[in-house]
Amino acid sequence: MTDRRPVVDFDLFAAVTRADSDESWRELREQCPVGWTERNGGYWVVSGYEEVAAAFRDWEHFSSARTDPEISSIVLGDSRLPLLTPEEIDPPDWYPLRRILSELLAPRAAERLRPRARHWTAHYIDEFIEAGRCELTHDLSVPVPAAVTLEWLGFPRSDWDMISHAFHDIAAHSRGTAKHRNAQMAFDEVMTRIRQEVAARERAPRDDAMTAISHHEIDGARIARDVAESIVFMTVGGGVDTTTALIGAALQHLSQFPDDRRRLLEEPDLLVSATEEFLRYYPPARTHARTVSTDVELAGCSMRAGDRVLLSELSSGRDERAFPAAERFVIDRNPNRHLSFGVGIHRCVGSHLARIEFTEVLTAVLTRFPDYEIDEDAVVEYPNWASIGGWARLPAAFTPGPRS
Repeated sequence: MTDRRPVVDFDLFAAVTRADSDESWRELREQCPVGWTERNGGYWVVSGYEEVAAAFRDWEHFSSARTDPEISSIVLGDSRLPLLTPEEIDPPDWYPLRRILSELLAPRAAERLRPRARHWTAHYIDEFIEAGRCELTHDLSVPVPAAVTLEWLGFPRSDWDMISHAFHDIAAHSRGTAKHRNAQMAFDEVMTRIRQEVAARERAPRDDAMTAISHHEIDGARIARDVAESIVFMTVGGGVDTTTALIGAALQHLSQFPDDRRRLLEEPDLLVSATEEFLRYYPPARTHARTVSTDVELAGCSMRAGDRVLLSELSSGRDERAFPAAERFVIDRNPNRHLSFGVGIHRCVGSHLARIEFTEVLTAVLTRFPDYEIDEDAVVEYPNWASIGGWARLPAAFTPGPRS
């Protein structure tokens, strides 16, 4: 028994489809915005908008730091990651490390990558546009963000498929399957290539982001090689499969809801507000975990140092207290202060680039094959919607068109 109150019966890993996961969060929100569950080792689960935002902002009480050097602090459960990333570091050490990517991916810097996002979108669409059919995940939503991110970092093109597939497949296939084991083995190769490329930049600088990262100085001293490797790893992970999931969600939505697609075709300026609504309604990162560093109270709940806390971007975006008609997708919703990129010091540093990639892909799809239809019977979701949502397969057909 526990004296933590209120107690809720919530199992993050029980729902294995998006619909079931969404419903489990709805049921929880209706009970209370904050509650304690004994499931999955015991943790506080935070589902309300204001409560999630407050905990994200309060890094002094809700820490991102690892308590086990091999297990991620920001994912619930036994999630082993080889490198400690800046997202898992609190101030004061966090400030100089965050600055590395915040400068490289600031709005103006990210905007300079728009031509590359446009180029790679056109390139991959050209690969299938004449056939009149494609598999939108592997043919478009995976390779475009991967190409933009990996080219910018400076990885040779021969690495792109291996790296992007490793990050996608680890989420797209169930634990214990051969494909998941293959993805785990591919991660070893990803780490090897990151170490090799960072070491190469130390010896011979190039005009790429990986050089800027590996040669960054803090207080007059170059950052350690393992720190540079961890930043590159985090950038690849954050830049590849999360944007992939958002693109997949939007493409499936527009196939299922033709009125929303018609409005975007007739009113292309709506894409700005639609992007934020896709982020609110289909956040790629559905949850993040924190650890209570010192005793604190949140929404009347007394939390103890060492308690694990689960914050849900998905649930916060469906909170009726923050969003009228929250369970409905409203393409022109305004205002839309969703938390899908987080908030506070650990807000997603790549959010500007993610929006650019997303809007370039959606614009190109609506321009070049606007009549696409997804075969819903052949769609394959990710096997688990606890942390990251997404699609393993989205087969589609459309009227063939010319290469650009």
